[in-house]
Amino acid sequence: MEESILIGKDKFKISEDETARRELRVVKVHDDAIQIQEEVHGIIALVGASSSVNIKKEELKNLIKVAKEKFGWTDICE
Repeated sequence: MEESILIGKDKFKISEDETARRELRVVKVHDDAIQIQEEVHGIIALVGASSSVNIKKEELKNLIKVAKEKFGWTDICE
């Protein structure tokens, strides 16, 4: 698998003593498939049966740019 590309990051306060760090990354897993990875550091994650990724507008713009420029997906629109 190729190295992931950072498309977004931020920090948010979860208590008076702790700040969590979030990074959103994308990696090409196949010619027609990508994987979005959301990493959150600084809090205990609960295990569940489903998974979701929160993506901000600027992160989506970055994702489209990476898909076009790095992965060669020229047939997608902005």
